[in-house]
Amino acid sequence: MEWSLLLTSPNASRRTRRLLATTLLAVTLTGCATATPQNNYDPYEAVNRKVYAFNDVADRAVMKPIAEGYRFILPQPIRTGVSNFFNNLQDALSVVHHVLQAKPERAVSDLMRVALNSTFGLGGLLDIATPARLPSYKTGLGETLARWGYQNSSYVELPLYGPSTVRDAVGLGGDMLTGPSHFLWKTPSDSNSLLGLNIVNQRAGLLDVTAAADEAALDPYTYRRDGYLQYRNQRIGNAAALKPVDDSNINDLVAPTTPASAAPAEAVVPATPAPAAQ
Repeated sequence: MEWSLLLTSPNASRRTRRLLATTLLAVTLTGCATATPQNNYDPYEAVNRKVYAFNDVADRAVMKPIAEGYRFILPQPIRTGVSNFFNNLQDALSVVHHVLQAKPERAVSDLMRVALNSTFGLGGLLDIATPARLPSYKTGLGETLARWGYQNSSYVELPLYGPSTVRDAVGLGGDMLTGPSHFLWKTPSDSNSLLGLNIVNQRAGLLDVTAAADEAALDPYTYRRDGYLQYRNQRIGNAAALKPVDDSNINDLVAPTTPASAAPAEAVVPATPAPAAQ
């Protein structure tokens, strides 16, 4: 759910969130009008729509009210600290995967971020690294698999989690089993509590974006699917999936008309090709 991390990041301004939401809307409206590459990556659409309908009901009945209460009770500085804490854990996992992706510069940058935020940032509650001009390059197993060839992957809607692909679903499971939280908190009660806090915090950060999507999208399922696939394909550099399906010119579909008064064109005799050089 890296797209949600971007939207919930305390460093993302309101203008950035609105710009991303507008971009996703443009992708959706384009997808409603024409065939898009994203449609070709949804062979399980019938099942995905049923899972989406379940997720939508569960979100409206449970997750959204909890997220609204969470945002109402906790002031912004505390929510920012929670986001910083989980972002720091994600940065630690990113160090490993940047090494696996053969990107040493990004691995060093994220390692320095973790070291700085974990010490001077009070265990990650404060983001000291960003003002120090250390950018965050969050990544995971899904992007590592894409880095080494597994780029084209079918879209799947995961129960309660939301948009994903087969590749990213495998990556999500791997990240959960190898992430820092898996080793820092041994008891299931502690790890489940932190997982729940992270989910609620991310959902609270997406309240404004999802509200705009519900109001503007003609098909919310298509909106979420195409927006997610567009984002993920840009992240992994999958140019083939981002290429338009049909590049033909509309003028090519109309046969040229010849005026009645025009004389027929003289036949053109092709020139005899010169012999090939030996």
